[in-house]
Amino acid sequence: MIRDDALSEVLRLVRLRACVYFARTMEAGWGLSAPATVNGPVHLVLEGRCILRIGTEEHELSAGDAVVLPRGAAHTMLDTAAARPMGGGSIIERLRALPEPATGVARMLCGHFEWDGTLDHPLFSELPQVILVRNMLGREGGALFSTIVDLITAEQSGDAPGASAVTDRMGEVLFVSLLRAWIADNVPTHGVLATINDPRLARALSYIHQNHARDLDLSRIAREAGMSRTSFATRFHEAMGMPPGAYLTEWRLLQARHLVAGSDLALPDVVERVGYVSEAGFARAFRRRFGETPAQLRRAARAA
Repeated sequence: MIRDDALSEVLRLVRLRACVYFARTMEAGWGLSAPATVNGPVHLVLEGRCILRIGTEEHELSAGDAVVLPRGAAHTMLDTAAARPMGGGSIIERLRALPEPATGVARMLCGHFEWDGTLDHPLFSELPQVILVRNMLGREGGALFSTIVDLITAEQSGDAPGASAVTDRMGEVLFVSLLRAWIADNVPTHGVLATINDPRLARALSYIHQNHARDLDLSRIAREAGMSRTSFATRFHEAMGMPPGAYLTEWRLLQARHLVAGSDLALPDVVERVGYVSEAGFARAFRRRFGETPAQLRRAARAA
């Protein structure tokens, strides 16, 4: 049986989704100019080479290299530095309408990932503007990654029912695989990813996620990490940037927002389910965190 882990729980809470636009051969001189977006664009070079230009930065990408732009920054993908890119909001539609050339200078897989931005878990504020992962296909675990890419390209080239749904689900796997590789390359020292990357703290974090409705105390969470109360509190605070109790409160309130906006549970039931004893205390904490009361959020969600 596969145990849940802290990163999976965060991604499930924020409802991570992906959309794969295409996996296709690009003709010589190709270029794409993408405007800023609320989504996180993803580009993977399957064959050949290309250039990523973002602001004043320029990165040369080779086969197996991948880039994710978590903040949706405006960027340009180019065959060469001299290429003239296509621009505008209909780039993807135009490319999909064009027949794929028999030969070309590069083969690209492009898409985006997205999540519920109202559930602003601190993980997403920590991700850099550019996540660049080199040689995804040639590193340890590359064979599995290559299989995922093969599945996406096979579905893209066919017309089987549900092909789009399959490619999008595989796109989610693609994103998580890229995030794992980036964590392995960069070894974060601060924040959610640093906490997840520490086996003992990760056990405690997952325990908080799965037991937030219970009356948790620091001693119980520290035991889950296999650490003393003081050592755990110090190490968690240093890694996460906030005390364990503050993170527990944050997780409870994010869960509460999800339930208030997305379910028909009565508000007293929401309060109990996320681990609050006092409905009034919950309402105050909720308003402090989100700038509106649970009742206001529910009315707005139902109106929408």
